[in-house]
Amino acid sequence: MSGSSAFVISNILPYLCGILALLLLWQYHQKQVLTGRIQSIDIFDRSGIRIYVFATPDDGQICKACWEANGMVYLPSQVANKDFVPRGSSCANSGRCTIVMAGMYGAWLEARNVVHRLRAAGRTGSLKLSAQELSELLKGNWEQSVSAATDRLAVLMLAALSGEKKNPEAAINAYRLAIREAKEVHDLPLVVPAYLRLAEVLVNMSRTDEALALVQEFEERYPREGRTRPYDPTETQRGLMAIKKSRLKTASVGRRA
Repeated sequence: MSGSSAFVISNILPYLCGILALLLLWQYHQKQVLTGRIQSIDIFDRSGIRIYVFATPDDGQICKACWEANGMVYLPSQVANKDFVPRGSSCANSGRCTIVMAGMYGAWLEARNVVHRLRAAGRTGSLKLSAQELSELLKGNWEQSVSAATDRLAVLMLAALSGEKKNPEAAINAYRLAIREAKEVHDLPLVVPAYLRLAEVLVNMSRTDEALALVQEFEERYPREGRTRPYDPTETQRGLMAIKKSRLKTASVGRRA
C-alpha cells in the first residue's frame, strides 16, 4: 500500500509543482500590473484601452451640456454600449462643439488610481474628474510608464485642450503631432478634433496663412467623394471648416489689398 502511495505521489508531484509555479507566476504578474510595469491586456479587447476621457477646450464657445461633461471618464464597456451617450443631454450647439474622447491604457500612478476608482464605481462605469484631478492625471509621470507609447497622443491632446490659452504654442505642437502621427485605431478619433482646434488656435493668433493651409490640408485628407471611413468628419465639422476657409480667404485678400 505504501509503495502504491509513493508511486501515486511521485506521479502527481510534477503536476503539483507546475500548478504552484503557475500560481507564483500569476501573483508576480499581478504585482507587475498593479505597479504599472507591464500592461494587462484583455484577450477579448485587443485595443489595450482601459479608460476613455471626455474633454472639451476651454474657449468659452462650448455649450453647457458639453462643458459639464468635460472630465468624465468611462470604462471601455460603457463606451462600447450602443446606447452610450457621453453627455447628460445633447449638444446645444448642434454638434458644433469640439469634443474629444481619448482612449488610454493608463499605467502611471494617477491613471491607475482612476482605473481603480472606475472599476469600483460598479454598474455606472463612469466618474467625473475635477479640473484639478484631470490636471494631476495629465501631469503624472506618464512618459516613464509602460503605456507611454500607447497613451502619448491622448495625453498630449488632452493637455492641449486645457492649455490653449496658457500655452498656445504647446497646443499647436500637440495638435500637429496628433494629425501627423495618429495611426493606431485608438488614436484616430483625435485627428479631426485636432484639425478643428489647431485651425482655431492659429486664427486666434492671427496666423492666417497657416490656418488657411491647414484647412486646405483637411479638405484634401477628407474629400467628400468616395467611401465614408470611420472617424471621418461629420457634415457639421466639414461645414465649420468651410466657413473658416471662406473667412480666412477674405482676411487674406484684405490684408494684401
